[in-house]
Amino acid sequence: MYPPPSSPPHAPYPSPVTQRDPLWWVAPAVATVLLPVLAYVDFSRSGYPAVWELGLAVPCCFVAGAWAGVRARYKRAQRVVLGLTGCCLAYFYSQILLAVLMPVAIVLWLIRGDG
Repeated sequence: MYPPPSSPPHAPYPSPVTQRDPLWWVAPAVATVLLPVLAYVDFSRSGYPAVWELGLAVPCCFVAGAWAGVRARYKRAQRVVLGLTGCCLAYFYSQILLAVLMPVAIVLWLIRGDG
């Protein structure tokens, strides 16, 4: 009755996995250089104890994630976003820390009172 189905037509463009990105390393490299600089600028003006710098492990993980993964062109935006997020977290770390600790301090003050 009906003819047998033919094979599906091939895509006119190559698969995104096969498109290698020769500049895959640019975004992670820039983020790797900027991260310690922005972290130093943030902590030099914050006045927090040096022990609180351990929280910068989270922005470092974002930048490390920018280095990992497939080195294909379709992942370039992901690498840029991960690097940019890590740099922004490093620069605004003390403000984020203050925004998190201040409500906790207020709640503890309301629970315990002045005494």
